[in-house]
Amino acid sequence: MATSNPFKTWTPTVNPVRTNHWTATVRAWRLSIGLILVNVAGAVIATCATNRPIHQPGAGDWPCSFLAWLHIVGAWIHGDFSSLCAIRWPWTIILISGIATVLVGAPLIAFLCLGWYARYDEFRNSLKNDALDAYLKRFWSKSLLKTIRYAEQQGGPVFTSDTERLSQFPAHWPTLGDRLFANIYHDQYGLWVFVPPFLILLVVTYAITAVAAWLCTVGACASGGTATCIFGLGTSMIVSAIAGALMFVVSDSVLNIRRRALNASDVYWYSLRLFLAMPLAVVAAGAATSNDSTHVLGAFALTTMPVEAIIKAIRRVAAFNLNQSEKVDSVPDELIQLNGVTKYVTASLHAEGITSIEQMATADPVTLSIRTGFPFRFMLRLGSQAIVRRHFGSDASKLLPIGLADVVPIYLLIRMLDGNLPPGFPANALTTNDLEKIVEAAAKCLFSDAPAGPDTTTHAPLIVKMKFRQIAAEEYTTMLARITPLDPAL
Repeated sequence: MATSNPFKTWTPTVNPVRTNHWTATVRAWRLSIGLILVNVAGAVIATCATNRPIHQPGAGDWPCSFLAWLHIVGAWIHGDFSSLCAIRWPWTIILISGIATVLVGAPLIAFLCLGWYARYDEFRNSLKNDALDAYLKRFWSKSLLKTIRYAEQQGGPVFTSDTERLSQFPAHWPTLGDRLFANIYHDQYGLWVFVPPFLILLVVTYAITAVAAWLCTVGACASGGTATCIFGLGTSMIVSAIAGALMFVVSDSVLNIRRRALNASDVYWYSLRLFLAMPLAVVAAGAATSNDSTHVLGAFALTTMPVEAIIKAIRRVAAFNLNQSEKVDSVPDELIQLNGVTKYVTASLHAEGITSIEQMATADPVTLSIRTGFPFRFMLRLGSQAIVRRHFGSDASKLLPIGLADVVPIYLLIRMLDGNLPPGFPANALTTNDLEKIVEAAAKCLFSDAPAGPDTTTHAPLIVKMKFRQIAAEEYTTMLARITPLDPAL
């Protein structure tokens, strides 16, 4: 019986990289069709719900059931359109719900057809040639090797080892890295990632708006003082809660689109916010006040708050009665120590599971930039600082005055000490003596609190130089040196 070898190199028989993707025009048409279909389906359901009973000439009262509508459709097929006169069309519900879905869906369609490509170009402008190859080797080596093996089967040169494949593939397939990155980007952040939450958001928007419009026009609760519609809430409470939720969804999505920071997870959160509009109105109605206008204002204000703010408020209320001994002191945030990081930045990084310096130093900067919405170069800057801080701890901030708090200057310093200058650098920019003085200056900054003595003076530069070599030897450092090189003319 034949047995499989789990360590045998697997060569794909199908191209693992897609060679074409939908254009912006095709995206716009397909997303617009989805928007129209949601409105058509919603109009049909609203019409069916409104016509109870439907009066047909000579047919008596027909309940709004599947068989009744099947009978009507059958009559239409045979040319009898007399039932159209008996149907009550909920034009107000259809119009208001249609406007709401357009307000919610149009910014998303514009982003996926215009802003999405601008975001993609931001990464392509930074990841080119050697920089892109270094990134793929660091974070997507398995996918890269799979693509190279497939290219070998298509008539290219055959390599003997994976090391040889990774080092020599750019010379034989110059565009392979670009095509692989495009495929990875579309898989991680492409249109199909946004389609499910986009459709869910449109459906929830139409449904929640139709409920509000029905209460104001068709339902028995059209008067504002009636409080027996949904969960015992008045029409004004429900309308204010839904209006607040819609205002938050549209304003927050437009803000994220302007920053080119919209993610599929944000669209899921928008759907949840709209779905929870009426439950939040129930919470506002339970406030200890007898003034109805205060309840209405509270429902509107509560539904316009971000989800994070609502969760924090709930936690504060839940922990209000805890004893001081039961409260757990929060651990100091490591990320706030990085230069350029604020509380807003740390909150976004924490939401993506990045809570420590070590995680920041090993995270994929492209994926992290996509999920947080921060500029790609900013993510590279934070990763560069995190590597230095991982080796020197909190003392790494002492290297800021001499410009060695990032990995690229340290990488170039070590290469110049070894006499291995990058292409384009002047050969006599700094002498060996000058470079040693820079290392000594870094040692003085890092060991400024250490007791003065001959051992400190002798050993500190050696320790710093060893640490610098460790930083320069990291794969992440090599990648950053190629993505963000310094100008050799300076």
